[in-house]
Amino acid sequence: MGHLTFDVNIVDSGPPTNHIPGGAAAYSALTAQKHSLTTGIITSVGDDYPVDMIFTGVDVRVTASEHTATFANYYDSGDRTQVLMASGSRIPQSAVPADWTRPDILYVSPLLHELPTDCVNWFESTLSCLVPSGWLRRWGPDGAISHASTLPPFRGKKWNMIVVSESEIQDLPEQQLFDLGEIICVTRGEKGSRIWQDGTWIDVMAIEAEPVDFTGAGDIWSTAFVIALSEGRELAEAGIYASAAAAISIESIGLSGCPSRETIEDRMP
Repeated sequence: MGHLTFDVNIVDSGPPTNHIPGGAAAYSALTAQKHSLTTGIITSVGDDYPVDMIFTGVDVRVTASEHTATFANYYDSGDRTQVLMASGSRIPQSAVPADWTRPDILYVSPLLHELPTDCVNWFESTLSCLVPSGWLRRWGPDGAISHASTLPPFRGKKWNMIVVSESEIQDLPEQQLFDLGEIICVTRGEKGSRIWQDGTWIDVMAIEAEPVDFTGAGDIWSTAFVIALSEGRELAEAGIYASAAAAISIESIGLSGCPSRETIEDRMP
């Protein structure tokens, strides 16, 4: 669940790209589909997004929106600055089909506060994964995005896992994450990732890559990680699996970087 988006990328002060279809829900769904999982998306998006062209075989349920959420992403040596160009509509509970409330994996990735913080209560899932970037984002009239130093109030049950980037939680108290999820993953780009469970952190290395487009890497990392856990891998092995997936993703433009199980396993050390 979450907004589908267009991304305009500017890398190392180069020229802007065209509007590239994206969104955390898109990266997640296509990666899950390449793992042979039956996959659906619940989203809010404008008519200009090529849903039918991109998501063949994925069941997409759309809440109509006047605009598609659109971001300008400025990359400087891998560090990202974002500017909001357009926002989509909210996603209500009524958008969830009655027979979708018991998924094996629930993956929720709000981008612009389009989902309420208690949306985990809408489901009885086997595994739940939250990527709360959109609940941390703040922006003003110029669209420049910053990250809040606190999460909004939560009224839901705990998530099985939460995935955040190091840059977006640098001012956030760790305890807020510990109170919200059973497993906390912090992605750190070329420094790898850190994973917390039951009071203990483990470090997971990054896998070398030749980056072309960093957009969506965290979403693919988190999707690969939750799939690996659902299949019984231990935390450290699931982290390496996710690192390999992210390395593959940044070597391609946009959604073409969503990796299959076979390509990930071939990339693992």
